[in-house]
Amino acid sequence: MKYLTLGVAITILSFNIFAAHHNEPQGIGGLVSSDVFDLAGEMDLYVEKYQNCGDAENQKHYHPVGTLVYILNGKAASNVSGQWKTYSDGSYWFEPSMWKHGGVDVDQPKFGDDQCTETLVIRAAKKNEKPTVFID
Repeated sequence: MKYLTLGVAITILSFNIFAAHHNEPQGIGGLVSSDVFDLAGEMDLYVEKYQNCGDAENQKHYHPVGTLVYILNGKAASNVSGQWKTYSDGSYWFEPSMWKHGGVDVDQPKFGDDQCTETLVIRAAKKNEKPTVFID
């Protein structure tokens, strides 16, 4: 019984640590996994996998340091170039630092609820600085 209680306590503790480290950013849905790597003690590198079905509705935001978005599977659109472009399996785009995006855009291409997309998002942030800043 003592070992069962210890096992349950360890399981609960490890779940809480995992959940605290992998919180989904406010305003962005579909986070599947997130890892943070130390960069010489001055910055953190965030490697995150997202999966969404239907049209994305992310809150307006920006990233203090640039972001690379890679399409693992499916389709997504970005207007980082100044006009909307659709990206599919194996393609990517780079979002420059401080570029404001997300929110409602009437010109954004629509994909429908049956279209699912998996993306790999890679971004950096200074230590103790959030990699995503949301705009009200």
